[in-house]
Amino acid sequence: MKKRRIFQVNPLILLIMVLTMAVSAQVTEQRFTFDIRTANIDSIFQQIILSAESKGGYFTTYNDHTLSLRVPVGQLQEIQKTIADLAEIVNKSFSNIDRTADLERYALQIESRQKLMDKYLDLVKTAPFAELQSIERELVSLNAQIEGLQGGKLGIERRAAMVSITIHAGRISTSPEQRASTRSPFTWINWTDLNSITEDF
Repeated sequence: MKKRRIFQVNPLILLIMVLTMAVSAQVTEQRFTFDIRTANIDSIFQQIILSAESKGGYFTTYNDHTLSLRVPVGQLQEIQKTIADLAEIVNKSFSNIDRTADLERYALQIESRQKLMDKYLDLVKTAPFAELQSIERELVSLNAQIEGLQGGKLGIERRAAMVSITIHAGRISTSPEQRASTRSPFTWINWTDLNSITEDF
């Protein structure tokens, strides 16, 4: 007769599984800020936008020195690598906003109003004709409240699924060595305004 093999679960592994489940249940909004330096800000911003769009993201703000993006959480590392490949990252920061309680509050409010709506729907079956108009107003109001709450809940879920990235760009200035390398060995050329000379051509 074959003996049954008894598998024992490592307590440490079980603890890790429980903690992982607890963390995964948390709903957060992630925000990253990058300060970069580059010689061509507009070109770099356009390349970053193309990279974000190819990964399911999009830009929300785009001006001379600031670019704001929203990208799927799972694509954050790829976008960060793209930024690092295209420009010098001089500083970066991260903030995390826990929206779990807000999401739970929305869910409870929706459930509460849904139960109240169900009660009014039951009243419709037996209520006198004179009260039907009042019940109808309550149903319309409750339905509007539920739709508003569902919109708020959906908004949190969408923001939690996307990472907010803000990029502040500064232009790399020409170094003294680079400026020196552009000087001519002929002193008179260094002191001549070449633009004024070439205007006539």
